[in-house]
Amino acid sequence: MVLAASEAFEKTFGLGVTFIGIGIIVGIIMLYIAVQIRGERRQNREYLASRRPPGARDGFPPES
Repeated sequence: MVLAASEAFEKTFGLGVTFIGIGIIVGIIMLYIAVQIRGERRQNREYLASRRPPGARDGFPPES
């Protein structure tokens, strides 16, 4: 039995698989970008906290 009964079905199925594949790849790339952004923000917060003088609040110097 031939799975692809017509040329139109073959092309429709091929395009569907192609665009679903592209969507999956784009989703994986977006997830990777989101994880990278979150990690970089965490590193920035840790760096700023280590550079903050003792007693400072929210990254601002203490009041004099």
